[in-house]
Amino acid sequence: MNDFVRELQSYPGIATKMLAYKREIKATKVSLNNSKEVYFLHFAPQVKKHNEIVIYIHGGGWNSKSPKDFEFIGQRIAKEGYESIIMGYRKVPHVHFNQIIDDVCKEYKAVLKYLQGKNIDASRVIIMGSSAGAHLGSLLVYDKELHAKYKIGVRRFAGFIGLAGPYCFEGKLPWALNQLVSDLFDKGQDKKVGEPYSRIDLVKPGDVELTIPMYLIQSEHDGVIDMKQTLLFARKAMEMNFPVTFYRVTDSKNTHSYYSTAVFFDDLAKSKTLQTIFEYIGQMTKK
Repeated sequence: MNDFVRELQSYPGIATKMLAYKREIKATKVSLNNSKEVYFLHFAPQVKKHNEIVIYIHGGGWNSKSPKDFEFIGQRIAKEGYESIIMGYRKVPHVHFNQIIDDVCKEYKAVLKYLQGKNIDASRVIIMGSSAGAHLGSLLVYDKELHAKYKIGVRRFAGFIGLAGPYCFEGKLPWALNQLVSDLFDKGQDKKVGEPYSRIDLVKPGDVELTIPMYLIQSEHDGVIDMKQTLLFARKAMEMNFPVTFYRVTDSKNTHSYYSTAVFFDDLAKSKTLQTIFEYIGQMTKK
């Protein structure tokens, strides 16, 4: 069966899981400038086990969804004893890449300020994202021009975890991804300004960014993103001496939306992919 068709067929089952899950932690919502889209949710763990903050940037093809749609992920991360944040941003077609990455960077700074006001240690931050959120998260962690423009201190970053992320726009892209990427950028804009594959070129040997570990999770049966694009990004990062770990998901049920988001519904004891995610987070946790 075509993986893209299998991806479409997964939506009803994922929606059912979303409706059925139990909210155990009440989230705190913080909006930037009273925005309906640019806001974040904070999930405080019932039992805090780690000092690292996990900031999750949601997916949705840059054109849909909100932090509220992914509460279950914030809940799941907090259940493991981490302070968890889910960030939102404005969407295509009302805005495009420049405005979206501006939202992400400004909101990240607002999250740090919020945590400071709550006397929560945010000296070590793990950035995680799914799909479009993985794309935006990788730029937040590794794009030196963004760091300079928004005064983002990279020494806070304990690591980056990307699930099903589009990091490279080289060559012929799958139909669905090509359409989404075309809509993301302003007409005539060079896509390289928002392509993680190109932006890591700004990092030079000896830069502190090279010490930030990168964990990339990709399915052979994604249906939206071609494995080769992620492998190109991973290979280039490794050639630049980034600490890169690549996890290949092989189960055919793990199409794009399932392994990048719905996997957080799974039983940790039974899901190898979910185990891997939390193992990666654990490796970034300061001993």
